[in-house]
Amino acid sequence: MNLHQLEIFVAVAESGSFSRAAESVLLTQSTVSQHVAALENEVGVRLFDRTGRGAELTDAGQLFRQHVRQVLADCADLRQAMARFRGLEDPQLIIGASNIPANYLIPKLLPKLAACHPGIALSVIAGDSREILDRLVAGEVALAVVGGRFAIDAVEYSPLLADTLLLVVGKGHPWWNRRSVSREELATTPLITRELGSGSGSAVDQALQQAGLDPAALKVAARFGSNEAVKQAVVGGFGAAFLSSLSVERELACGELAVVLVEGVTIARHFWLAVRRDRTLSPAAQAFAAVLLELYREKVTGGDAPPVAPAPGRST
Repeated sequence: MNLHQLEIFVAVAESGSFSRAAESVLLTQSTVSQHVAALENEVGVRLFDRTGRGAELTDAGQLFRQHVRQVLADCADLRQAMARFRGLEDPQLIIGASNIPANYLIPKLLPKLAACHPGIALSVIAGDSREILDRLVAGEVALAVVGGRFAIDAVEYSPLLADTLLLVVGKGHPWWNRRSVSREELATTPLITRELGSGSGSAVDQALQQAGLDPAALKVAARFGSNEAVKQAVVGGFGAAFLSSLSVERELACGELAVVLVEGVTIARHFWLAVRRDRTLSPAAQAFAAVLLELYREKVTGGDAPPVAPAPGRST
């Protein structure tokens, strides 16, 4: 049973004649008869009574026609949906993004995306970098924009713009008027951090280890699942935090936060566009990636790229 046979069946049912159906589908009458006979053999019942007046549907044929009409209607809907998909008309695009890209990168590209591809309906799933990459591997998102690059065989990364993680304090903190602190002093103040698995947390740990500091020796007072929660805790005067420079521009400008340098420690990272190696991007995903790369791509060469962290779920 195939769609062509079903279309021939409907032509016979609607015309009431094998000869007229043959004319409408541009086949010979004998070919039409053969297709209908093949259908009857497959379903095991007679679909038409052949009479002198033509072809009349049997009771089984009436039931068969009801279902065939639905099948053909669904196929027409499918063809239209795929045509819209190819033409970027109303496609639903689900992407994943870690905290900073979801809040500070993707919103800024929406005007250009809408101007170039107004038919794309974008849905963003946010989470930490590890969670989003897990969703990418599982096929739950078409692509991902993350702040951490983890060693996952199935994932391919393209570098986006660079970011610096700054140690910031609020007005009530003892270091408010300090320009810098030593690496040893860093271990004496309560720190507010992101949750385990965040790209920023991995970047901080790697930078401190390279500077000869053990991240486990730091006084982590609280962990939050969002950058905004960490920022608000520090603005309130409790503890210090390493936060993305993108996320504290307003607070630094209005004097709610101050940057404190840590001697011998610089924490730089890149954001990344991540895709599955074995997955062909839809036209909508390709369009989104093109806009993203046009706005944020920066060349990463040699030692400029941060090291690749262990894969999600592996020990660090």
